[in-house]
Amino acid sequence: FSFTLFGFIYFAVNEAFERVASQGLMPNMILYLTRIYHFQTVTASSILFIWSALSNGLALFGAFLSDSYLGRFRVIFLGSFSSLLVSPL
Repeated sequence: FSFTLFGFIYFAVNEAFERVASQGLMPNMILYLTRIYHFQTVTASSILFIWSALSNGLALFGAFLSDSYLGRFRVIFLGSFSSLLVSPL
């Protein structure tokens, strides 16, 4: 394996785990909003739709800003390292 291929595989796996965690949160949040906050299912799903759209859309804006000020490789390193620090082992 070359370093570039290993870096791509690491980055792809890191992104896949982040997506799985984000999608796994949705059913729990629906239950929380309907049972604890007593929202109707339509209202709870609308809130989660807006949250998902904003979190995915603002990620592009944040990526543009961070790449502009810190540089692409430094951002990838810091993001992967911070993700590693907070992940349960």
